[in-house]
Amino acid sequence: MRLEYLTSNDWALLRSKSRKMSFRPGEIIIRMNTRPEALFILKSGSATVEVSRGNVIARLGEGDICGEMAFIENSLASASVIAEKDTETDALHLAELTEVFTSFPHLEARFYKSLALLLSRRLRKTSGELAKSRRANSTLVRATRFEKPAGPPFFYLFSVVKLPGY
Repeated sequence: MRLEYLTSNDWALLRSKSRKMSFRPGEIIIRMNTRPEALFILKSGSATVEVSRGNVIARLGEGDICGEMAFIENSLASASVIAEKDTETDALHLAELTEVFTSFPHLEARFYKSLALLLSRRLRKTSGELAKSRRANSTLVRATRFEKPAGPPFFYLFSVVKLPGY
């Protein structure tokens, strides 16, 4: 997902303040439970977002940004970002980004509006996937009902499958 409210001049200024960083496959771009010192924009390559080693929750590609949640919340990273293949990034160090925002408040407004849109779209996508998963799980339970010839329904998998909210 992109920062779509930024103008070409905004990007030129941010690129002039960024530092190019390269990561080999398996290298950690952002480590979970640490405070990132930069936002990273992938220029090439790809990376995975993991909440535990091997538990991939998202994939990032060219133009995607990472470190934005810790940046907005001024907190620790909630996930690790790991290069999947050779990956080039523009690293926007937070101290320099703050200086740019002080000098160019309109750029700051467009930047935060872009982040808000990015996070809103991500939340919509995640909510949709969760809803689909819940429907699929409830369908699974309904599909495993068995009727006895006489008496109440018999639920073969009901005691095995516990579904939150159902």
